[in-house]
Amino acid sequence: MTKEDEDFIKNFHKNRDLNAQFSINNKEIKKSINGKDYIEFTLSDKSGEIKGRMFPKNIQEIYNAVQTGEVITTIGKIQEFPKDSGKYNIIIKKIYPIKTYDEEDFVRKLPNKDEKIEEIEKLIETIDDVELRQLIDAIFDEETLNKFYNAPAAKFHHHNYIGGLLEHTLEVMVICQAISKLYPQIDRNILITGALLHDIGKIEIYSYDNAKIDINQKGQLLEHLYISAQLIEEKSKEINLSDEKRLHLIHMALSHHGDKDLGWGSAADPKTVEAVALHQADDLSAKIRNNIQE
Repeated sequence: MTKEDEDFIKNFHKNRDLNAQFSINNKEIKKSINGKDYIEFTLSDKSGEIKGRMFPKNIQEIYNAVQTGEVITTIGKIQEFPKDSGKYNIIIKKIYPIKTYDEEDFVRKLPNKDEKIEEIEKLIETIDDVELRQLIDAIFDEETLNKFYNAPAAKFHHHNYIGGLLEHTLEVMVICQAISKLYPQIDRNILITGALLHDIGKIEIYSYDNAKIDINQKGQLLEHLYISAQLIEEKSKEINLSDEKRLHLIHMALSHHGDKDLGWGSAADPKTVEAVALHQADDLSAKIRNNIQE
């Protein structure tokens, strides 16, 4: 069974009835403003994500009947909400799991991966610090490159698809490139290298099969900031990178979620201008992409 073009999420542009297949990325029981319980599903296909809301009488039974990662047939209505916003969701009447479907319809992938790889390679070529280039070469062996090109950048929210980490990293590098042009006092080589490596630990923390992205045990126990810092530390020592550059890059990896009191997981507050710039670039990429996806 292959989906019709009009039933892909990217093509939702009017209110209408719907009978189509989606993968369940997430499910949650919520309460409406009038106090009524409902199930909110995050549904996806290869073209994007959408929220689906269901108000069944047997709410717990329906909630337990389907699992994240399953592909389901969804019967309901597409609605624009808020009105004239250009954003759509689904009011669901019925759902049921299906076993036969075209897997390619539900695997979300970065569509222009080769172009993004070429852009990143060009930016790396502009780094004229020999030591930092040696570090990059030491980190990105063939196995790591393959993981980096395919990993998602998140389970939910921004860049949560195959190749999402590649796209997010490129966006952060391009923003940092612009910042370095505005502020020539910034160490551009460190900033661009830090942007390239800030999320490298994410290649180790996700498992992804079909349309489902999960955080694996390593990710749950160690988190990507620590794994990124650990990899930078290990490879820096292999090539005898200077202590100053090694510590600076590790600091950027550990602080790129901003001040610790923000509660976003940083192990240190950004204490250098390059670390501050990286945090702002990372935050901007995440927030803009998240809103575009919505």
